[in-house]
Amino acid sequence: MSDIKRIMAFGKEYFDERCDRDIEHYRKGNFKISVTKNGKPQDAKVSYKLKKHDFEFGCNLFMLEQYEDTEAQKTYEELWLKVFNTGVVPLYWEGTEPTRGYLRYDRKVPNDIYRRPSAERVVEWCEKNGVKPKGHPLFWQEFIPNWLPDDWNELLPLIEKRFQEISAIFKTRVPVFDVVNEPSRLFDQRYEIVAEDFKRIQPPFGYIEQVFELAKKYFPENQFILNEAVGAALCEFRGPYGAYYQMLDRLIKQGVKIDRIGLQCHCYDIDTFKNIYNAKRLYGVLDGYAELGRPLVMSEIGISCEDEQIQAEATEQLYKVCFSHPAMSGIFWWNLDDNGVLSAKSRDALGENLPNSGLVRNGAPKEAYKVIDRLINHEWHTEGEARLQNGEADFRGFYGTYDITVTVGDVVTTVTAEFLKDGENCVEIMI
Repeated sequence: MSDIKRIMAFGKEYFDERCDRDIEHYRKGNFKISVTKNGKPQDAKVSYKLKKHDFEFGCNLFMLEQYEDTEAQKTYEELWLKVFNTGVVPLYWEGTEPTRGYLRYDRKVPNDIYRRPSAERVVEWCEKNGVKPKGHPLFWQEFIPNWLPDDWNELLPLIEKRFQEISAIFKTRVPVFDVVNEPSRLFDQRYEIVAEDFKRIQPPFGYIEQVFELAKKYFPENQFILNEAVGAALCEFRGPYGAYYQMLDRLIKQGVKIDRIGLQCHCYDIDTFKNIYNAKRLYGVLDGYAELGRPLVMSEIGISCEDEQIQAEATEQLYKVCFSHPAMSGIFWWNLDDNGVLSAKSRDALGENLPNSGLVRNGAPKEAYKVIDRLINHEWHTEGEARLQNGEADFRGFYGTYDITVTVGDVVTTVTAEFLKDGENCVEIMI
């Protein structure tokens, strides 16, 4: 029997009790539409349709422009846009400055590194398609170019130069950044065999504070995430007695600008991931981190499972738990396409990804993709019609951006309105 199925059974009763109730309570609100003409309330027919969730349903965009076949690229983009509203922009140092002075940020650079399209072209694609971009990562001690120095005092000015370069192009275009990625990996990498072409460094204790301070200098209006690997973030969670929790608590109390807490979720079909597959335990983990007073984001999800149906069942539960939790702000699947990982290209991506963890294979949606599509576009969707009375109509729906259409006789007026959790949630339309 699959470990995923076995572990999911332990938390099912708690999941059934909490999930739907909390989605209704935390992800939906009561909204009002008022319509006037020349200052007078109008009786009219109103229709409303959710256009985009306020909640971040995201995925990386590392395979943008990576397909040699035009139809394959078109399919990738269409499947991506059907379910996601937030895209991860690749800012890995080894992909943005592979050799010293060769900067690959702007739209003019060639597409010469696999899974590392030009960040500016990715951002432009996001802008064109109404997608919110998130930069990843500003600093990570892994996936860095070989030319960087090992000495931290020599490296720090280069980090500042990099931040300045990124800021000049993206400060006003990318609202959110993963500032520091996977600090717990510093311990692991001391004892791992390092391939000759895969450089890693060992920053000193206190480097997180230094990097966040530099980020605040060059991105003063942006939102910052500290992003941690699945082991430290979820598998080893012990509440206030756990390492990541204690580190976050210390940094927040020091005044480090951590706006959201990033939790990675790359997992296999093994018992190690019981804190993820057991919904009761996962709720407990999220409840624990919520005590730190910062929104959470499930920043990288990949469920590596050969059985598509089991992957789909685990995906559905994971999305429902995260969407129902009041502290969660976003869910980011990591790789849309299995073929983007299992590649015959010279720069194979298996070193940074799990096999069989995507949502699409050979251009066809897997069962897990169908689950996400059903949840986002159908179960968690709001649309309907109402008849105005004294110029007003009320409805309840999911928080997000709506198209509101008002029909008075032969006159049809359509506006876009945002109904947000902390907003006034009343739109006034003058026709």
